[in-house]
Amino acid sequence: MPTTNSRSELSYTWCEAHEPPVGMPVKQVYGYVFDELGRVVLLYDLDLGAWNLPGGSPEEDDGGDRAITLAREVEEEVQVSITNPTYLGYQMVDSADRAPYAQLRMAARLERLGPRTPDPDGGRVHARRLSPFPEAVELLGWGPSAERQFACAAATARGWGLPVGSAQPIHIS
Repeated sequence: MPTTNSRSELSYTWCEAHEPPVGMPVKQVYGYVFDELGRVVLLYDLDLGAWNLPGGSPEEDDGGDRAITLAREVEEEVQVSITNPTYLGYQMVDSADRAPYAQLRMAARLERLGPRTPDPDGGRVHARRLSPFPEAVELLGWGPSAERQFACAAATARGWGLPVGSAQPIHIS
């Protein structure tokens, strides 16, 4: 069942395991990337002034494949290679001044944590953090409308046998 939250003039509706309607543009593909300890990779987004999931905008070279978009963006932003990309659903973003669009959410397993390099989009080296899942939820600060999205990501990680929610050390680089 979709859940909605309004922040400022935007409305966010989570649509678990559903595909966006035909014709709705997909503007972002973001992922919950879990390591073997059940921690989630976050990056500090200077533009937002907040922690966020790695991910970004689909590009023509991705061929419309969301898994390729996620893998490329995660590698560019936080130098992590992934495996097992799994579609969770989408968040519809709506506002009075533009047509609704989709932000896809995925989960993936961390395959390799690489050395830090600048993001080709802007040349920044984003702060990278591996946080236990409950802390990641708190740092993201997305509120009640994201609860089903978080539950879906955690269930996917548990399905992989990962200890989501267990006390684990934080890794910052």
